[in-house]
Amino acid sequence: MPRREQPLAVRPSDPRFDQQWWLFAHGAVQHGVAGFETAWLRNRGLPVSGPAPVVAVLDSGITSHPELNARLLPGYDFVSDTEYANDGDGRDADPSDPGNWLSAAEQAARPDKYGGCPPVPRSTWHGTAIAGQIAAVTDNGVGVAAATWQGVSVLPVRVAGRCGAAVADVVAGMRWAGGLPVDGAPPNPYPARVVVLGYGAAASCDANDPDPAARDAARSYRQALRELRAAGVFVVVGAGNGRGAVQRPANCPGAFAVTATHRDGYKANYANLGLEVALATPGGDVDNGATCDRELADSGIVTTSDLGATSPAAAGYAAAAGTSFAAPAVAATAALMLAVNPALTVDQLADGLRRSARPHVGVPPLGACAADNKGRCGCTTTTCGAGLLDADEALRYAAAPSAYVAPPRSTVVLDSEPLQRCAALLGRPPVGPVDPGITPPPGDPDAGSGGGATGPLWIVALALATVALRRHRPAAPCNRER
Repeated sequence: MPRREQPLAVRPSDPRFDQQWWLFAHGAVQHGVAGFETAWLRNRGLPVSGPAPVVAVLDSGITSHPELNARLLPGYDFVSDTEYANDGDGRDADPSDPGNWLSAAEQAARPDKYGGCPPVPRSTWHGTAIAGQIAAVTDNGVGVAAATWQGVSVLPVRVAGRCGAAVADVVAGMRWAGGLPVDGAPPNPYPARVVVLGYGAAASCDANDPDPAARDAARSYRQALRELRAAGVFVVVGAGNGRGAVQRPANCPGAFAVTATHRDGYKANYANLGLEVALATPGGDVDNGATCDRELADSGIVTTSDLGATSPAAAGYAAAAGTSFAAPAVAATAALMLAVNPALTVDQLADGLRRSARPHVGVPPLGACAADNKGRCGCTTTTCGAGLLDADEALRYAAAPSAYVAPPRSTVVLDSEPLQRCAALLGRPPVGPVDPGITPPPGDPDAGSGGGATGPLWIVALALATVALRRHRPAAPCNRER
């Protein structure tokens, strides 16, 4: 009997899926995508045995959304300062996101409280966006798809409000999410195997830092991460959006740091880089008016959101960009790996994600990422981690870790008219025709970095109104975790 042809990918019925290129299968374009369409042929989130994996989203909380409500577990609010919390009280069992807007008038009226924080004219609904990437109801003919399709649950843990998040609140949220005890909070009945965090600060994680505040924060993070690893909890953190060093706590031992790429696989303009990065995957690289944005920007990561300007109003969708929108793709892949093999350890999750990664793309017109080339640039294993997330290969590893052998793959080298135009705008010398599969030359030490604004760990969120996108510009970081 002749063999039947099998589909190479699974396409859900969600009408906005065509905008969700970050979920697509690998193809002749979009070289950076993780290939969830293909991975879904192996597993869509339903565990082979035992309970479904739980992913804790440590963020701004959650808003009611018909594509999320059925997949949410009872979470907790760890924002302790009532003014920053913006919900009238401190820590409690309600992880709802009341909004994090901050007007210039409020900031001017309370410099003691808000002086170091940027105005936020529109609430970002950041936690809702992250949860949607991981667990929006998929293949229901409505809205968007999610990386895990079905089965995986989200545990919303609110750690951030206005002006970001206090270190003590983040640490308490991390511990509670993983089932560790937290003073004043009830035990978590749904401990997560995977935690994803999208907030951080430009600070060291040195336990002996000469600055007492930095030292205390570092010790708190390091201790929590040690205990979570011992409890079997995998912690994924965005590397940050400062086009510089990896931010805390992504730079702490035990955190799995993720940086963001453009949809074609080179580093996103804003993304941080460095030796602490474990892996890279698209986080959106939208047009913010920076050099080369017109030539190279992509359309961002489309996911769930709320249409309220300040307070929650109506469920909607968003296109967003930042390393905190790259991290959920890795967290979702880890959850799918656990669905395939619930016995995987934290070390095996990290090992599998690294070993199964595809090689970074070469992009000679932009040069390799380096100390003086930190905008859009070609990643290497010393700047952007082991490679590009490959969800399908990660699931193949999960099925048989001890027998896994990564397939032979050559470096994809990119060249195009838009890339050449960008190189000219940056003042880089032109490069000749490029042969596919050739490892790119090292970056030009005199190259520019591509320009562009930097911001907090979420760099931009674009609320999808009925007919148009409305942009939220990134703001300067303040002295809280952002």
